[in-house]
This record gives sequence, C-alpha cells and structure tokens, in this order.
Amino acid sequence: MPSSESETKYLLSPEIQSNTKGKITACILSAYDIPDCENGSGRSATAALPLYVSMELLGKEVRTGPPSARRRDRNSFKFVSEKQQDNSSPDKQATLSSNNGGASSNEISISAPLELLYPQTAVFKVVLDNKQALVAEVELSTVLHINEPKWLILHLEPEYMTKSLPSSDGTDRDEHGPTLRLKLCLTGPYRPEIRAILSISQTWFSTMDGITTVSSTAWNAFTSTLLLKQVPRSVQKIFLVPTVPLAAASVVLLPILLGLLTIGLPFFLPIIVGALSIAASFGAVGTGVYLSSSTGRQIASKIIGPVATALTATTAGQQMIYETGPRPSPVALAEIVLPDDMIGQLVVSLLIDFIGSSSYLLPGVGEAFDVMWAPVQTILLMAMYDKSMPSLKYISFMEEIIPFTDVLPSGTLGWVRKYSPLVMEEGLKRVPDHIRDIVRETRI
Repeated sequence: MPSSESETKYLLSPEIQSNTKGKITACILSAYDIPDCENGSGRSATAALPLYVSMELLGKEVRTGPPSARRRDRNSFKFVSEKQQDNSSPDKQATLSSNNGGASSNEISISAPLELLYPQTAVFKVVLDNKQALVAEVELSTVLHINEPKWLILHLEPEYMTKSLPSSDGTDRDEHGPTLRLKLCLTGPYRPEIRAILSISQTWFSTMDGITTVSSTAWNAFTSTLLLKQVPRSVQKIFLVPTVPLAAASVVLLPILLGLLTIGLPFFLPIIVGALSIAASFGAVGTGVYLSSSTGRQIASKIIGPVATALTATTAGQQMIYETGPRPSPVALAEIVLPDDMIGQLVVSLLIDFIGSSSYLLPGVGEAFDVMWAPVQTILLMAMYDKSMPSLKYISFMEEIIPFTDVLPSGTLGWVRKYSPLVMEEGLKRVPDHIRDIVRETRI
C-alpha cells in the first residue's frame, strides 16, 4: 500500500484515467515446494515439473509459459528472470490477452468491466507434468485494493481437495507446503463524479500555482522598494506616536463594549451570529485559497493522507471511488469515519444533540436548518446505533422535522441504549469489591 504522503500527492495531482474497463494482472514470481510424483507403491519417484501457471476468472483462462529456472533445493521453480524481476510492473512488461494460449511471459491478465471483476474469485493453477494441478483462490474484493499492486504468497492444494482462502504469509500453514508467489493488481476507472472532481482539482491547482507565482513576484518587487526600508530606524519610531493612544483607547473601551453586549444580548445575538457567519465564510474561502497553493497542499497532505489511506482501505471506500457496481449507502460511508468505541461515540452523540438543539438560537430560521439537518443526523445515528436500536432513526428524524422538539437528545438516547447494559454489567462486577472496601474501612 502506498504511503500517506504519496497517496495524498496522487489525489491532489491526479492523472485522470481514460480507460473504461478493468483489468486483473498477475505477475508470477515462483512456485515453491512442489510435491514429487508418486509411483504405484506410493513412494516418491521423480520430481514433478510445473508446465505453466494459469489464472481462471469469468469463464476465461490465461496461462504463463514454463518456468525459467529451477532452484536446487525444495523442488522450487522461478517464472521470471532477474532482469524481468526488476521490471515486473504492469507498465513495463507486455501482458497476455485472454486468448493468448501459452506465451512465454510470466505476466498474465484478463480484461473486463471492473464491476464484473471486483466481486469475483480468481483461481490460480500450477499445472504439473503428471497431469495434476495445485490450486489456490483469491477473493479480489477482500484481498486487493484497486490500482494498488500487492505481493501474495498463495498456499496451494491439490485440485480435488477443498480449497481454503489464501493469505499473504505462511504462519498458518505447513512451513514446507507448496506455495505460489506472485504480484497481483486490479486496475479500473474512477466513477464519473470522482473523475470530474479530480479533473477540476487538477485545473484549479495549476491555476493557483500560476497566480501564486505572479503574486509572489509582484509582492517581492513591491517590498523591495517600500519606503520604510529606506527610512532610518530612528525615524520609523515616530509612527508609534499615534499608535499608543489608539491601543490605550481600545483597552479602556473593551470592558464597556462587553458590558453593553451582555445587557443587550437578546437583541445583538442575531447580529453576532450573522457577523460570525460572514467571518466564518470569509475564513473558509481564505483557508481554501491558501490550501490550494503548493505550500498549503503540503500542509494539507499531512491530514488528507491518513484519511485517504483509511478510506481506500475499506470496501465502502473502494465502491465510492471506483466503478465497482452499485454505490455504497450513506450509512456505510458514515461507518468509515465515525468512531466505534464507547467514549468516541458518546462525544459524537453529544455533538449531534448540540447541533440539533442550536436551532433555538435563531427562532424560525433555525427550524429551516432542522429540515436540512434531519437526514444528516438520521444517517449518523443509523451508522452508530441502528443495530442496537432500530427505531432510533424514526425518532431522530421526527424529532428534527417537527418544530420545537429539538430538546429530545436522540444521540444520547441511542448511546444509553447501546452501552447502558455494558456499563451496568461492569458496575455489578465491581460491587463486591466496593462492599469489601466499605467493610474493611468500618472495621478500621
């Protein structure tokens, strides 16, 4: 998996994909510990030799050529030369088409729409010269992340036996069981809306870089001829004379202004809220412009990187970004970002109740805000508490839609329903300890 910094850099400066199909590519490295052939008495006679490795998916089969070298120990075979191993990325080797038969390349691929490939299970076979085959399976949606190559060690079993899921390490199997080592990559296009967002972002960042360069040059030219730089430091201190009275007046008048605001708070509150909203809007625009610059993107990458990595590592995140079929539900996306621990969900629940009740600050206007906030709150509460309290989503939605019912703390109610049995159980476990302490203190 790529690092957070590289993932963020890719998202901020993407190369928009033009292909509309998906492709699964397997680069076969080696097959280890191939079992020996047996003679009629059941004893090992000769070492079995692999003829090729095949990948079966969606009714198609692609094959590699024969192994390029054999290791001297453990009956192991290498399917790639040292030169090929150094250049085994999908863009450096020629891939085989789905009807290639048996070319000599160790890299095989199958192309199909990504929505068909993503839920499939790929079957890998090491076909031996004794007409037997060793098989392993890979569930693509479980093992792989789209557009991220991954090295795997697949545990092989005879084709007639029940095949179990592969893993990327050998800790749970026999140390000397047969294995297939390969690099697997599932590639596919973004969803149209994600592709459009990335394209617009790329254009916006390029424009901001040009504006930043021009403005920086102009500012440096202006400051280099600024009058204050040509005035002696002793003369510059004269400008402090009118500054001191203004600062003193501000300090004296500040308590008076605060007192007036406190007395007239009911009257000034809408004005204050409006002013803060305007200031927040200007602040958001300014922050967005700054984060669009090259310096701002470097700072933003430290935050966006872990978030992007965590998003793309989930099934719902993959389904949201790539053309894998039906889009994930808003509840599934909310489950990615919301905490799943008791304290974290309590904090989020209290914050949800606070936002829902804040409509009382602006009577009338706040009720219009509730209409927009109601579905958002319902989705968040469903992601956290729908399993423990299915009826909460209806309570939450009605509480926000019906005027003057925001006082009901739906988020806290869901938290109490989910965690109160656990808290009570833990408390009951500690009751004997507390009783024992009280008796001990009484005796003392």
